[in-house]
Amino acid sequence: MGLGRIFGKRGPEGEADEAETEAEVEAPVEAEQRAEQPAPTGNGLKVVIIDDDPDARDFMRMGLEVGGFDVVGEGGDGPSGIQAVKDGEPDIVLVDLHMPDIGGLELLPALREAHWACRFVVVSAIGATRMVEAAMEAGAVAFIEKGVSPRSVNIHLEKVAHAGAVKVVRPYPLNSEYP
Repeated sequence: MGLGRIFGKRGPEGEADEAETEAEVEAPVEAEQRAEQPAPTGNGLKVVIIDDDPDARDFMRMGLEVGGFDVVGEGGDGPSGIQAVKDGEPDIVLVDLHMPDIGGLELLPALREAHWACRFVVVSAIGATRMVEAAMEAGAVAFIEKGVSPRSVNIHLEKVAHAGAVKVVRPYPLNSEYP
């Protein structure tokens, strides 16, 4: 299984890569179900990732880039995140809730000042209802719980970019794809 398949990317003109084509021969029912869902394209949307965990940033960046998003900056703390937003002028900013120097909820107002025109999406391992509500009150338009598949994140961010506030994406059930 190739990375493109994991992250929901298709080849030019929407064609599947060879690995996906072979899988379709072996599992035609699954292939039909996948064909019904459009693959994310990213449409060149610019994204900044702010997360104190470099491995989490790398994983998010890889998934976003394969999905067609343009990652224009990264930050591992509050000041570097604000600078990345100022420099990159992104369409979407992904912000982790829990970082050592300043949390995402406290950082959101400063990020909005740095570049008010973008949409802020909180990404956190803690998906408690109160945290989601607090993130929305602080200026986030969406909340993604860590653990969601990269394909689901890409689809969700496309919806965020084009529709504003959307429903929360949760990682359970793990065997389901984004509706």
